[in-house]
Amino acid sequence: MPQNCLLLLLFLCASAAIASAQKPNILFITMDDMSWDSMGSYGSAVDGISPHMDSLAARGMRFHHAFIQSPTCTPSRNVINTGRYPHVSGMQGFYSVNFPHNTVPQYLREAGYFTGIVQKVPDATPTNDFDRYWDYHKIIPTQRARTPKEYANAFESMVTGARDKGKPFYAMVNMDDPHLPFFNGPKTHEEKDIWDQTPPSRIYSPEEVPVPGFLHKNPAFAEEVADYYSTVRRGDDSVGAVLDVLRRHGLEDDTIIIFLSDHGISMPFAKSSLYPAGVRTPWIVVWPDVTEPGYLDTEHMISAIDFMPTILDITGLQIPEELEGRSIVPLLKGEKQADRDRVFVQLDENPNATVRPIRGIYTRDFLYIFTPWSNGERVATMEARWYRSWATMAQLAEQGSVFEERFKFLKYRTTEELYAYSTDPYALNNLIDNPHYEKLADQLRGEMEAWMVRTGDYLLPALRDRKCSETLEALHQKWQAIAFERAKDTEWKRARNHHGSTEGNTKYFDPNE
Repeated sequence: MPQNCLLLLLFLCASAAIASAQKPNILFITMDDMSWDSMGSYGSAVDGISPHMDSLAARGMRFHHAFIQSPTCTPSRNVINTGRYPHVSGMQGFYSVNFPHNTVPQYLREAGYFTGIVQKVPDATPTNDFDRYWDYHKIIPTQRARTPKEYANAFESMVTGARDKGKPFYAMVNMDDPHLPFFNGPKTHEEKDIWDQTPPSRIYSPEEVPVPGFLHKNPAFAEEVADYYSTVRRGDDSVGAVLDVLRRHGLEDDTIIIFLSDHGISMPFAKSSLYPAGVRTPWIVVWPDVTEPGYLDTEHMISAIDFMPTILDITGLQIPEELEGRSIVPLLKGEKQADRDRVFVQLDENPNATVRPIRGIYTRDFLYIFTPWSNGERVATMEARWYRSWATMAQLAEQGSVFEERFKFLKYRTTEELYAYSTDPYALNNLIDNPHYEKLADQLRGEMEAWMVRTGDYLLPALRDRKCSETLEALHQKWQAIAFERAKDTEWKRARNHHGSTEGNTKYFDPNE
């Protein structure tokens, strides 16, 4: 090779190395099933519940009006990593999708990042071919999946792996807490051998915790709520262990930290619902020398659809025009953005392929929900049905009065709902039939229809013919048949679905077929 060509090659390699070194590290921490207001910095009244998470809030910027798009794990996390709504990407449930575009880790790997993920690995990727997205991926065995040291060790491996490659890192660290089963919760002897029994640094009693208002604050729920908060504290311990690794390596000033929860607590009217307890999330960004420490944004509405464009913007990469979300980098720099007053949320199907589609639109004050499957007989699906809170509600319902009506509504819902959630934060008073709110309901319904048209939502015919029960029923049967057929041979994110074991399933779902 001629000497001048060799010198040019060396110069280009050195320039690329310098450019790579100037890129910030990104540490993305998620909690699993943690309600947005469970942290002290987001208003929790539980004493000392989240010291490490709150340290991020003290160092960075918080968003009050922050949302995820879907209140179940795989659809929620794939909005984050694909930058598309579930019905656009095809990630409506718990199966693998032939997603034709780059995900966040793929974009960053192409840009010179070392990409790594800890826990929730299948749920954060379109397929189970993890090497396609990540340079490092770690699934901690269930018996140790709530142990802070395990998270610290895995994150340490990511940091050293990036250092050895001479690259900045993009690390997605997904805590298993406070997902069910909660610490101290009732378990059989066999279950105690399966689940991580690591105690949190503080255990809470029922007398120390408030029962959320969406459970009508009945003391019968207090024991499970206390176990939930003990589990939140254990998750906070893991956050602290990860942050300690960052400090020990002297990387705090070179790392952007983003923190949120994938959706709300696994209790009735929270996870698997579009109520505030299901889709609001804490969202904190620590960007050294950029975000104002301790600042709370109470004006702008952001959601998970904005995550990908934000990451691409931070790293100087081109943002695809077809993305629905927008970068929040201007907000992080203390600027304002117009048209940050609406967020769309959705639910489609659960882990075993049962279809229960719902759509919602949030403003700063109101929430409109459309539930086309509600026919007075079909029951909502949610993880909480197999745990204490559901059983407690069923027992209280036997006493009649408000609990009977509340439990009936939990199971069967209604086609349309409207809540003034800024003054009714637990969505208890449905205003859809109140004549004073008729114009508002029409406006929000119209905005939802326009969004459905723009994004190609399969629920559009149902919204347009929402008053015809025969149409809604026919559409639901069609959607359910498609989901069941898809579940037969599509690679799954869980061990079983309605057809039984999914171990041999290898097909990828193609949303364009």
